[in-house]
Amino acid sequence: EMGDLGLLGITVPEEYGGAGMSYLAHVVATEEIARASASVSLSYGAHSNLCVNQIKLNGTDAQKRAYLPGLIAGTHVGALAMSEAGAGSDVVSMKLRAEKRNGYYVLNGTKFWITNGPDADTLVVYAKTDPEAGSKGITAFIVEKTMKGFSTSKHFDKLGMRGANTAELIFEAVEVPFENVLGDEGKGVRVLMSG
Repeated sequence: EMGDLGLLGITVPEEYGGAGMSYLAHVVATEEIARASASVSLSYGAHSNLCVNQIKLNGTDAQKRAYLPGLIAGTHVGALAMSEAGAGSDVVSMKLRAEKRNGYYVLNGTKFWITNGPDADTLVVYAKTDPEAGSKGITAFIVEKTMKGFSTSKHFDKLGMRGANTAELIFEAVEVPFENVLGDEGKGVRVLMSG
């Protein structure tokens, strides 16, 4: 229903199916959703700000045309995957690896506490492409839940925010095409901080 109401692409330009409005309009929508349900507002923010907004700000024209229409219409759910069990929100300590192999980036590892994780169709995922380069060795990828080797745990039975499904994401030799890099290789921290 949020897609039908035009809430899922408030800041996205109209040419990609959005409303072309300001971040202030997005904040007002978030506050009004939170007035009814804080957990639904959390899921909404993970979808519309952490996923949709990062694709809007950093995606190529082809990526925007491929992913934004479904995310904005509400036929696809979005998520951002950065936190890990041993690293939390410490970006540089993440362990998820992405190695170039046979025309793909091959992702191996896990992400933890990912809001919308068990429901997401499209995910912005952060992984280390160069473990020796610190923050300059992290790359953002657009991952689809249908990619072979990708799976999620059952949603966590949390104490609070129960309406915002959270899960572990598992990457077992997930082949992500080069064209699914969001931003540039090694520029994942810039992508993360952009939105």
